[in-house]
Amino acid sequence: MSEKSVRPSTIDGIKSLAAVLKRERGIKYTEALELAAKVAGYNNFKHAQRKLLEQPYHPLWITARWFDRKSQTRGQETLKIGLTKPYEELVSPGQARADRYLCNVRAEAPDHILVLSKLEGEELARRRVCEVARTLQFMELTGLKPSEARRAGPGDRRYQRTYRDTRVPNQDHPTVWWDPVHKRHVLADEPYVRRKDPISEERLAWAQEHGWEIVKPDWGSIYWTDGGCWLFLMADRKNGPSLVPIAAALSDAPSPAAAKTWSGFSSEYSEVVETPGTKTQMMAKAAEEKKPRKAARKRASVAYTEGFFGRRLRPDGKMPIEAHREVGRLLKSVLAAAEKRAGASSRIKRMRHELDEWMMREYNSRVLDQETFSNLYYHEGNGDPQSPIDRGEMIRRLETAKAILSRQYPDCPPLDALTDQADKAIASLRSWRI
Repeated sequence: MSEKSVRPSTIDGIKSLAAVLKRERGIKYTEALELAAKVAGYNNFKHAQRKLLEQPYHPLWITARWFDRKSQTRGQETLKIGLTKPYEELVSPGQARADRYLCNVRAEAPDHILVLSKLEGEELARRRVCEVARTLQFMELTGLKPSEARRAGPGDRRYQRTYRDTRVPNQDHPTVWWDPVHKRHVLADEPYVRRKDPISEERLAWAQEHGWEIVKPDWGSIYWTDGGCWLFLMADRKNGPSLVPIAAALSDAPSPAAAKTWSGFSSEYSEVVETPGTKTQMMAKAAEEKKPRKAARKRASVAYTEGFFGRRLRPDGKMPIEAHREVGRLLKSVLAAAEKRAGASSRIKRMRHELDEWMMREYNSRVLDQETFSNLYYHEGNGDPQSPIDRGEMIRRLETAKAILSRQYPDCPPLDALTDQADKAIASLRSWRI
């Protein structure tokens, strides 16, 4: 193995390369560590330790599954990379949907993502994994986020049909990125050019004409770094962010993940990739399975028949009348204040209807006279005739009602359904633009 065939980006990667160099060259391990650190772009091994260990390290496993029609074989390819932020903090779901690669992945665990496409062959699976890895590495190095912008500038790919004269010369594989610090867009494209080729005169003239900056970082390509593509970045010289620090960050970084220097591992098609995140999920699932199942919880419920609705379930218990009175007062007061918020008021009405039905079956007319019964959950004027309440107070009262119900009734599916209505009403109130 040549030390130029891979450029490690972690301490473990440097140590792995050092072990290979020690074996191949017959040198001491300490010498191999120094050489491997220089391959990774550092002055020596201590310099690498200081730079890499001072940064937070969050491992992420990326997996793609494949199927070979000719040989009728299948499997999966997984690559482990290191990030300074967890995946969910590096990219939001909306940003992932805007990216050509991240839009097709699913988080299997906080530290493991799966490419959803079933790919034709092992090599293509490795390429796709590396494309996802390079996208995340690019975002981490530059701070840029994927964007769905349609009119980011004259180089936007969506200008191709109508504004051919404003396109970047020889544009290929274009993307639009968002700089959250400067709140401006950065354009990128990745044509087939060689690493040593300078920016063409055509492109420089285009940038001069439109007042844009254009750079070619010494990094590689997100789209196909193995296949001869190279990344160009462009931004409005007057209003956009400076590309100098972005290009410097890319040029100083280790080489991006590539299928030609694959350092991942292969496994069976449906094999679970063991990561700290998946192990935690499995332990949580095992603990959940030990809890009483729904069938057991149903024993805390009793059936009743309600008019046209037929057979229904309610908690197998009785809430004190004073508790009913307090919950009714809380619901009626919020209902009066949230009358114009349908997302909240409709759910509160369902709650009081359900509680009214439960109460009617918990107490007969000898214990609860008709007038008292009618006023507990209806007749809003009996709720809270005081001054109007704000959103925060409405939410607090619904939370209080939930707490009373949870204390007074046994844990059961009917109670879950009722408190779920309260949660949805609270969510609607939180998003209400009053």
